[in-house]
Amino acid sequence: MAPPGSSTVFLLALTIIASTWALTPTHYLTKHDVERLKASLDRPFTNLESAFYSIVGLSSLGAQVPDAKKACTYIRSNLDPSNVDSLFYAAQASQALSGCEISISNETKDLLLAAVSEDSSVTQIYHAVAALSGFGLPLASQEALSALTARLSKEETVLARVWSTFLESCSLFSKRTVQALQTASHLSQQADLRSIVEEIEDLVARLDELGGVYLQFEEGLETTALFVAATYKLMDHVGTEPSIKEDQVIQLMNAIFSKKNFESLSEAFSVASAAAVLSHNRYHMPVVVVPEGSASDTHEQAILRLQVTNVLSQPLTQATVKLEHAKSVASRATVLQKTSFTPVG
Repeated sequence: MAPPGSSTVFLLALTIIASTWALTPTHYLTKHDVERLKASLDRPFTNLESAFYSIVGLSSLGAQVPDAKKACTYIRSNLDPSNVDSLFYAAQASQALSGCEISISNETKDLLLAAVSEDSSVTQIYHAVAALSGFGLPLASQEALSALTARLSKEETVLARVWSTFLESCSLFSKRTVQALQTASHLSQQADLRSIVEEIEDLVARLDELGGVYLQFEEGLETTALFVAATYKLMDHVGTEPSIKEDQVIQLMNAIFSKKNFESLSEAFSVASAAAVLSHNRYHMPVVVVPEGSASDTHEQAILRLQVTNVLSQPLTQATVKLEHAKSVASRATVLQKTSFTPVG
C-alpha cells in the first residue's frame, strides 16, 4: 500500500524471502503456457516411447492422461521384453500411473542386469538401470556406477578423437553426460556418486551464453532442459547443492521457458521435466513476481497487488514479500520504502 496522494504507477524494488533461496527469471510459464504444455503432451500414443513422454511429462506437471487404465493396457500390449529401450519406457511410464503393475520374467531381469556393463552404451546403461528401478528390482549400485564411469570414459576418449574432424562431438558429450546424471539418480546413496556429480561443473562450463540473458547447450533446448532436470534430481538425491551460480540458474530458465511452442513430444517432455524440478527442489527456487491487475487508487491510498509464484505459476506455500522502495514514474520521487506486503487469499 502507498501513502495518501501518491501515484498509482510505481517503479518497484522487491525483496522476496521464500522457503528456499529465491531467484527471479525473465521467462516462466504462465497458467496459459502450462495448459498449452499439457496439451502438447496429451497426444495419442504412436509407440511406447511416445507413451512414456506423454504419461511421465504430464505426471511431472501434476496431471494425468485422460484414461489411465487404457494407457496401462497400451503399455502392457506394446512392451517388448527382449528390448532394453522398450523396458525403460514401460517401467517409467507405468510407474507414473496409479495401479499399473507390470510383471517381468527372470529372463528379462537378467537381460537388464547384463546391459549394465561397460560394453553397453551410456544410453543403454541408463535405460537398464532406470528400468530396474522402475520395476522395483534389486541392483548392485556400486557395480553399476563402475560400469557407467568406465563407459563414459571410453566414450569421452572416442569423442575427443573425433573432435578434430567433427564439431558435433561436443554435443554428443553433453548428451551422454546428462544421461550419466540421470542414471546416478537411480543408484543407491550408499554408492560413491562423487565422480558423476563432478560432471555437472564440466557441463556448466560447456554452456553457451547468449546476450547475457540466456544460457544453453549448443544442441538446443531439449538437452539444456534435461540437464537442469537431471542435475536437480540428482542433487536432491545426494543432498548436495549443485555447482550452478545464481545468475546461471536465471539464464538457464530464460532459455528453457522462452519457447512456448514445441517441435516434438520429447522437447515438450524436457521442458515439463525442468519446470517440475525448478518448482520443487531443496536449493534454488526461481520466484515470479507480477502485478495482479492495475493499481487501484482511492482518496485514502493506492493499492498494489502482486502475484508471487513458482515457474509453473503456482502460489508459493511460504513467502514474505517486502517492498524495498517504490518511485513515482511521473516525478521519480520515492513514495514508499521498507514496507511488507500482506498475503491475500
